[in-house]
Amino acid sequence: MIVKKYTVSLLFVLLSLLSKAQEQPNVVMIVLDDLNDFVGVMGGHPQAKTPNIDKLAAEGVLFNNAHSNVPVCSPSRASFMTGILPTTSGNWGFGNWQKNEISMNSKSIPEYMRSNGYKTFQTGKVFHTTKKGVWDEMGAIADYGPMAFNGKKSTLHPSSPEGMAALGPLDATFASLANVPNIQPTNDTPGYKGWRNTHWKTNSHFHYTDDNNRDLLTDEKSAEWLEKKIKDLQKEESKNPFFISVGFIRPHTPLVVPQKYFDMFPIESVKITTLKEDDIEDTKLAENTNKEPRGRKAFRTLTEGYSSKEEALRFYTQAYLASVAFADEMVGKVLKSIEESEFNDNTLVLLFSDHGYSLGEKEYLFKYALWEESTRVPLIIKHPNYKDKAGKIVTHPVSLVDIYPTIKDLCNLKGSTLITEKGAELDGFSLKAFLENSETKNWSGPDEAMSIISSWKTKKPENQHISLRSKDFRFIRYANGAIELYDHRVDKNEWYNLATDTAYKAVKDNFSQKLSTFFN
Repeated sequence: MIVKKYTVSLLFVLLSLLSKAQEQPNVVMIVLDDLNDFVGVMGGHPQAKTPNIDKLAAEGVLFNNAHSNVPVCSPSRASFMTGILPTTSGNWGFGNWQKNEISMNSKSIPEYMRSNGYKTFQTGKVFHTTKKGVWDEMGAIADYGPMAFNGKKSTLHPSSPEGMAALGPLDATFASLANVPNIQPTNDTPGYKGWRNTHWKTNSHFHYTDDNNRDLLTDEKSAEWLEKKIKDLQKEESKNPFFISVGFIRPHTPLVVPQKYFDMFPIESVKITTLKEDDIEDTKLAENTNKEPRGRKAFRTLTEGYSSKEEALRFYTQAYLASVAFADEMVGKVLKSIEESEFNDNTLVLLFSDHGYSLGEKEYLFKYALWEESTRVPLIIKHPNYKDKAGKIVTHPVSLVDIYPTIKDLCNLKGSTLITEKGAELDGFSLKAFLENSETKNWSGPDEAMSIISSWKTKKPENQHISLRSKDFRFIRYANGAIELYDHRVDKNEWYNLATDTAYKAVKDNFSQKLSTFFN
């Protein structure tokens, strides 16, 4: 009887564990870099070609008003990978997030997944700098290149305006792979013909004869790596759930992709952002910086190198659209690998970008600003349990800090997210309620998405430049107290700052009160 009793108990435990494993979906998280709303389903650009992302949106739920909490790579990724707002961690600048006490004492997503029995894999660019020991296996190294090379270091591509050299070759390069650089020697450099990989681990010549005879870009390597990994996982006897994060670099600069993607957008027909003359007159960013904002410098040095602003933006926009189309094809390869596997019916897929990117709006060509194109990102969630919600669109504002708690909720993850008491609890809120009902009123999160950039003058969160994006408005308060207010019901381009319009005083006052809730 005792043996039989223990046998029954053991069987019960095994069945419970099996039941839990079946309840926990596999997770594939696709993170793009610098992708704004130039996505077909989002309508950000009439010529954008993103059939694979659009297909995912049709099969999942699109969050059409999602925003980055810090619109630049490193702090954005630190925030969504730890689930901690920059106002909590104090990490909103360009410093190394691994030196931030709060972030490093809080479990990142892969660390938390591993503590819940998940196998964790990563390829490409996920963290800005990868924390050691959080992944079971890592794939392709995140090399941004290739770039032009002078024999000693990366350099400005010959087709880029000379003035853009002030930005550095990474942000100044936009050219087809077919436009192979030939850097002439100088008194200080030997010169170099051809493209060059520039990451310290991959530093080598990038072979290119034509689009069919060349080395692979990082994103192509990541797509191939994932395809193999999915096949390998199917062969394993152990069926622990897995978490795979795929970080695609494009459309981050350098905007270098194969010629066939440039051919999709003939230069003579490329449409640029609709520009409003003197659009910067009622903006307050410049008066809050001690030097020319980087986005303004990029816009100025680009446009000074062409006969007109329109011509300059046409060439740059072509390269951006080409890079988006390339990234979309890589997304398609990932989705195809999942769909053709045994994991298709038990895999949660999330796709989003770390932040947006401005392409000339307000004479700005960069990220790290608090306007719509810089903060707004695509966010799509496809869960096998919500097939009946396919194609739904959520318009309620959400932010990337909500990714972590959403995964926690949908995967039934348990235990503390803290490593030590020096860490912080999750700041975001699960988006599950929106998967169940895209128009729900029962979400426990805020009615506004918060974004922040540094004032470079103080370490106090409340004294940075901060934006709140609600369903209808964008409110920006700069460190000197200057305000921008845009009514998206009638001004989707954010052309008219209504901060001094008395008809909007109550709206402005309400946002000022709401802002304080993010510092408690």
